[in-house]
Amino acid sequence: MQQKSTKKIIVALVVLLAGSCLWLSSCTRKQRWNEEQRREAREMIREWREIAYLNALSEAEFTLFAGEIADLLEAEWPNYVEFIEMPMVGDSVEMVIVTTIAGELKATPERMRYIFPYGRLVDMEILPAGLPVGQQEAFYRCFTEKVNALYGSMQRFVWDAVYSRLDDAIILRLMRQCASPYWEVDMVIVEE
Repeated sequence: MQQKSTKKIIVALVVLLAGSCLWLSSCTRKQRWNEEQRREAREMIREWREIAYLNALSEAEFTLFAGEIADLLEAEWPNYVEFIEMPMVGDSVEMVIVTTIAGELKATPERMRYIFPYGRLVDMEILPAGLPVGQQEAFYRCFTEKVNALYGSMQRFVWDAVYSRLDDAIILRLMRQCASPYWEVDMVIVEE
């Protein structure tokens, strides 16, 4: 009789222990980062500000972008302590940043202007100064189509851009092809 009673106690303890473990793990999964942890994550994200796309964002745009990245990181790693102590935490943050940039560029190809800002293209004499906004947008659409055709995906292009593996001669050729209509001067024939 005592043996059955002991077995019941052991079974009850095992069930209680298993239930406690499940409850604790579900609590850990639902745990959210506190404001201090989110601030630290945004500061970590700031280290990647020098990426051309991010560098072209205004401070307000970058703050929104960093908040979006922090949300993605928190969703993937809800336990901040485990996240920050991961051996490759920097690589994980970089992967989320680059994937997010690639996703944004793929969704809206006109955002190529963030990687290759109009002012820099004017300085490089790729595009003329004073180009109307509509023509700038047409240039970026053309350039994006050519990049998509060459690279197959914007994500591959962005990875190559981030890691400086782009062939500058090819990129310049594509840019010049798209910019050529804006350099043509209408020929005026003067009748004598």
